Amino acid sequence: MNDKLTRATEVERVSELLGLPEEINTTDSLNAKVANGLLVSAVEKIFDVLASRPELNIISDRSFRRAKSEKLPLSAVNSQKLFDFARTYVVADRIHHGNGPQIMRFLEKPNPNFGGAAPMALAISSPAGADAVIELLIS
Repeated sequence: MNDKLTRATEVERVSELLGLPEEINTTDSLNAKVANGLLVSAVEKIFDVLASRPELNIISDRSFRRAKSEKLPLSAVNSQKLFDFARTYVVADRIHHGNGPQIMRFLEKPNPNFGGAAPMALAISSPAGADAVIELLIS
C-alpha cells in the first residue's frame, strides 16, 4: 500500500479511502455524499491506497472514463459500489492489520463461504453482499 488509512473511526476511514474531506465523518454525511455521486477521484484514491488495480473492476472502465472526461460525478449505482467496497476494505484492513497484500488476497480469492465467489465480487454486488463479507470478517 502506498498510503495507510489514518483516520480514527471506521466511518472516517471509509471517507478517507474514498478521498473525501475530513468533514465527511458521520454516517449521515457519508451516505449523503454517496447518494449525490462520488467524484472520479474516489476511484483514484482507492487505487492509490491499494497500490495497484484489483483483478475485478469495482466500476467499469467505460463509466470511469466517461465521468472523468466529462467531469461528472459517478452515478449513484457506481458510487454505492465504491462505498460498499470501501466499507469492506476498511474492516479487512483492521482485521489484517494494514497488510495490503493479505487484504487483497482475502478479497480476491474465491471463498467457500460464498459458494466459491470472491468476497470482493460479493461486496460490490450490493450493500447486503458487503454486509455479508463484513460479517464473515468480524466473526
